[in-house]
Amino acid sequence: MTDMLTALLLLPAGITAVAADTGRVTCPPAFPATSRHASADSIQAEAERQVRARFGQHYGCSALAFCGLCATLGTPMDERQLRSMSDSFAGGVAHRFGDGTCGALLGAVQALSMYASGDRHKHWRLAREVCDALQSQEGGTKCSDIYGKHKFDHCDACVFCAVRKVVEILHREGDISTRTLQFVEARPSGTAGATIPAGQAE
Repeated sequence: MTDMLTALLLLPAGITAVAADTGRVTCPPAFPATSRHASADSIQAEAERQVRARFGQHYGCSALAFCGLCATLGTPMDERQLRSMSDSFAGGVAHRFGDGTCGALLGAVQALSMYASGDRHKHWRLAREVCDALQSQEGGTKCSDIYGKHKFDHCDACVFCAVRKVVEILHREGDISTRTLQFVEARPSGTAGATIPAGQAE
């Protein structure tokens, strides 16, 4: 018993539960997701607005999805940090437009992993939902499946599809708090995130 208690005390901070039969670890989100909006539709519309606000500023598909979601759900990081974390995934990873996974999908799943609670098995299940949504819309999840057929014509649609699905999932799973007094929004200009008073929930 003493050894078991000692082992539990040595668990990393942030771990909330361990299933003894499987060794699966359940963790809270890396960052809490907050929104001024109450409904999934309203949060999705805000995410799309954040993505569009970054058009024409040399964002790759992965950074559009990742930064748009982070700006929508709140983040302690500034825009430059967010872009640095996500730019490399654009164009099927490293801008090769080949057999790598769609950058929009990767950026969206990266954000999903930051804001979703639960263990890795839950995260895998949720990530598959995003993959399935893009597969259903575009007929594939590889950059070559999409860019190879349509060039850039479908890239924005991939970003919106992945972003909307991530918001839908997080809202359904109860991982977006809509009862916050403040909302942190990353700015596309590259400046630090600004705290904006929350408006009325929609």
